[in-house]
Amino acid sequence: MQQLSQAGIPYYIVLVLGSVMSLIFCINRAKGFSVKNLMLKTVSSCCYLLTAVFALLSNPDVYIYGSLLIFGGTLGLCGDIMLDLKGIYDKDKSKYLYAGFIFFLIGHVFYVAAIIYQSKMYEKWWVILLCLLFCVLFSIGNIASAKIMKVHFGAYKTIVFIYTIFLMMTFATGFAAMIITHFQKRYIMLAIGAAMFALSDVILSGTFFGKGKDRPVHYFTNHLTYYAAQYIIAASILFM
Repeated sequence: MQQLSQAGIPYYIVLVLGSVMSLIFCINRAKGFSVKNLMLKTVSSCCYLLTAVFALLSNPDVYIYGSLLIFGGTLGLCGDIMLDLKGIYDKDKSKYLYAGFIFFLIGHVFYVAAIIYQSKMYEKWWVILLCLLFCVLFSIGNIASAKIMKVHFGAYKTIVFIYTIFLMMTFATGFAAMIITHFQKRYIMLAIGAAMFALSDVILSGTFFGKGKDRPVHYFTNHLTYYAAQYIIAASILFM
């Protein structure tokens, strides 16, 4: 118990510092891209990653689940950096955008693996198939409704289609885990985090590919929901 308590102290310290840094970054992000904002974003992302590390130290019994989330969070950190470099170096923005997509896509593979493993969803393989079917249909609908939603994916249509499937798998398996575990609080928390992640990317899609959706309020809400998602997902390690 004393070991758990001592390990939990750094978690809450980093959580508070990270929350403050993330809020500062979100406010500055509304002003646009810059090297200063890239540094703020990197520190903010390191903080949510550190909360996951200290949460695992507090609850080492779930080392597989926690390790998978940490791997996913690390890839998210790399994706964060790539997407900001896209805004800073306009000449190579396409390369950075693709890199960002790929880092986050692989990150979602780790998140989905963590959810399936911890909830023992692999014992109900048909649930995983239903989640995958839902995600594929959702991604098809996302591409098909682009004109209605006033977004233009252009040359990024294929990567958006593939990425959306993996993004929604985190969302779908998160909610499926909540249901098959009879709405345990820890899985409710995980599902909320997954939903916030999906919402963040919906807003991000508008800022990247839409018109009139790249105003300060859009940048602010995009990153606010994103960091909320990452901190909630990391915190789920404490309660597993």
